[in-house]
Amino acid sequence: MTVKFGLQEHIGFKFVAIDGLTRVGKSLFSGILPSLENAEHLQFVTPLEHIIPALAIEAISPSFARSHVRTIYNELSHNIQLGRNVNFRYNDESGVLNYANPEIYFKRLGDPEGAIVIDKLRATKNFLPVQTHDVMVNLDKFDLLEFDYNILELYRHPIDNFYSWYTRGWGTRFGEDPRSFTLTIEHDGKLLPWYCRGFEEEWLSLNPYERCVRTGISLLKRSIEQQKRALHPERILTLQFEKFVEDTEIELERVCNFLGTKQTDQTPIQLVKARCPRHLDINNRANKMAELKKNIRSEIFADLLSVSEEYENGLFGLD
Repeated sequence: MTVKFGLQEHIGFKFVAIDGLTRVGKSLFSGILPSLENAEHLQFVTPLEHIIPALAIEAISPSFARSHVRTIYNELSHNIQLGRNVNFRYNDESGVLNYANPEIYFKRLGDPEGAIVIDKLRATKNFLPVQTHDVMVNLDKFDLLEFDYNILELYRHPIDNFYSWYTRGWGTRFGEDPRSFTLTIEHDGKLLPWYCRGFEEEWLSLNPYERCVRTGISLLKRSIEQQKRALHPERILTLQFEKFVEDTEIELERVCNFLGTKQTDQTPIQLVKARCPRHLDINNRANKMAELKKNIRSEIFADLLSVSEEYENGLFGLD
């Protein structure tokens, strides 16, 4: 008999995803966004990162996914409101000592438990910035969760993006590095990232450069397709890494308007830490392109040039 899982009342903070492919520059926002009015500090929610692709490959039911995500997000918000399970590591992006007002979390440590916490959550106007990976790739599955959200979707020039994948070792780390917490699938006794489903043998035949570019382009195309047919386009703000770091004030104003918030006296401090605004030297891009061309198959390189041109000539038609 099929079980229908229950859906609890949503009591969590407003969910704001800082989303995009790996290495697009999402960390840029880890201090900036929490400095805005009514913002909690940055969080990572790994179970969410696994639930969505599991839905996409039909490994779990929408009923279970919907119920599970609602419960874990309610609990996360409840614990944050109490100062429970808060990260106090100095150098972590999600460490509250890097928050604009860390004393807020210290004060919460002494707050009473009980129904009063739920009442505070129901009444709060605060939003929770959550750094996510590849939510847009499976946006239609994310919508099945019946989860109120806003998404800041960040894109970066494909050559810079996928070259950065390579320099970070993502051509070899998947399935081998215990610190890679990406959901994996098993194929012929080997562990592969979930998004290789459907081209497992091809992926195994590729060299590290090719894996980064081939996989990155696949995810990028899926993201573009999903965003273009989004069920709730009004919940998505599209951002470019290059434009944000060079035209920071204009782009940050777009973010504030989208989220219904504003800068605080802490925001300029966080912008300095993020080195925003700054000029980007794109001269290195030609060197990256030459290195990639030398090390990847011609058909993959042609695909890279194609998506790069689409990015340069109108942000894939998303702007």
